[in-house]
Amino acid sequence: MMTKKDFSIQWLKSHHTLMISFGCIEVFSAIFALVFNWGGTGAFYYLFLLGLFLCFILFILLWHGWRKYKSMVKALNQQARSLEEEFSPMIHLLFEKNQDLTQEMQQLKTKMQQSRKEDIDYYTLWAHQIKTSIASSQLLIRNLPQTAEKSMLEQELVRITAYTELALHYVRMETFHRDLDLQKVKIDEILHPVIKKYATFFIHKKLKLQYIPIDEVVVTDKKWLGVIVEQVLSNAVKYTPDGGRIEITFDKDVLTIKDTGIGIASHDQTRIFERGFSGFNGRVNHQSTGLGLYLSSEIAKKLGVTLSVDSTVGEGTAIHIQIPKEGLQVKD
Repeated sequence: MMTKKDFSIQWLKSHHTLMISFGCIEVFSAIFALVFNWGGTGAFYYLFLLGLFLCFILFILLWHGWRKYKSMVKALNQQARSLEEEFSPMIHLLFEKNQDLTQEMQQLKTKMQQSRKEDIDYYTLWAHQIKTSIASSQLLIRNLPQTAEKSMLEQELVRITAYTELALHYVRMETFHRDLDLQKVKIDEILHPVIKKYATFFIHKKLKLQYIPIDEVVVTDKKWLGVIVEQVLSNAVKYTPDGGRIEITFDKDVLTIKDTGIGIASHDQTRIFERGFSGFNGRVNHQSTGLGLYLSSEIAKKLGVTLSVDSTVGEGTAIHIQIPKEGLQVKD
């Protein structure tokens, strides 16, 4: 509520036309007295009384406006109190309900987080148990004589290992940043283990590998970038026919893995990094889960790596992995 002083100032400002009119009446009266030669004290008293009368009218109007304003404010306050009394129980009830819902949501969130943690722990344990069995199988196969059957068993073990690790990496994506270890690493330190892992496929399918050692150093997470490289290389091996060629190059911060495989249709190229998308090749050959490149894309986003594809059906595919050299914190 405004004070009398503030109201008076606002009222006078809003009624300035009336004040000007009263002033004009006073001026015109003085001019009239001069024109008609109303001299002496009579004219002076007339003008003085007229001025007092006009000021009195102005005061009455101001006082009436002030009373009207006070009455309106009082009515509004009474209405506000009435509404507050009417709706206060409802507001209090809604406030309590909101607190209960907030508490329930927090409890539900805690339960979901705990359940998710238990799932991650379970799948992590499961993956490690599977890997233990795989390691035992590898030792058994290693002692077998070198035959075509042994080569096939080795390849199947590599596939099982790859799928197990893929599932483990997928589960660990939620805790990606806690597992992140940025450091300076040579490209070759990432490529060599992956190439060695899939060597049996190169031999079995008689694939030619064009690869010149790369001594370039980048700043990244060795393990997670290795996951991307493995997914791309495994796809190249999978979809390149016997006797084909796979080429690995590094130029201007871009690691390229190029194959002479079956290629990717143009309408599929924009979707190969989507979750669960296997494309025409995956549907025909039943060899794709649609998870590997999706996981690679998600890891790439977190590492600041850019993935792109060039492909022609019947000629082959090139996956480009652009690795930034700057802008990341280095752990020496």
